[in-house]
Amino acid sequence: MSKADIRQQILTQRAAIEPPARLLWDQLIFERAHKHRAFQLAHRVHVYRTVRDEVETMPLIEYAWGIGKDVYVPVVAPGATRMRHCRVTWRTTWREGSFGILEPENPDERDIVDEPSFFDESSAIIVPMVAFDRSCNRIGYGKGFYDAFLRTVRATTIGVAYELQRVMNTAANEHDVPLHCVATQERWYVAPTTTP
Repeated sequence: MSKADIRQQILTQRAAIEPPARLLWDQLIFERAHKHRAFQLAHRVHVYRTVRDEVETMPLIEYAWGIGKDVYVPVVAPGATRMRHCRVTWRTTWREGSFGILEPENPDERDIVDEPSFFDESSAIIVPMVAFDRSCNRIGYGKGFYDAFLRTVRATTIGVAYELQRVMNTAANEHDVPLHCVATQERWYVAPTTTP
């Protein structure tokens, strides 16, 4: 099965999740992910904003604010080939940006980070995905933004996904960057060379 086929199949299945199940699963994933040691110890966290049928991440953002962490979200300008990263607070106002994803409205340039190495060992990154396998290889949306970003960071990478997004094989290649771990509503998956 090609990545495109896997992507289409999983997106269809994810969109079909009933709202009561989605609410419960999002809560279970939040409870698992925010307790990860790297997330707890991180000085700064990078968290995607949910779009379409992804796992809801606002509880992770609000929790991180509540315990005093700096929170960053990805920002992609129209036509850009890489992500920038913007610090957000509870005062941030949001607008729809590229790909329909919420981004900070009129961010202060002092809050923008261009260099991925900023996200070092004292950081944790919550990563979106379409599908993943037991070794924490992921399939994204095909644009390559996160793979380019993750190739150059030293932070712990934590995927969040529903159990139905797990596949036997993601057809990973040399350009794909495996995550350290993935939290679903049922369990943790940990890459072979890491510990949660």
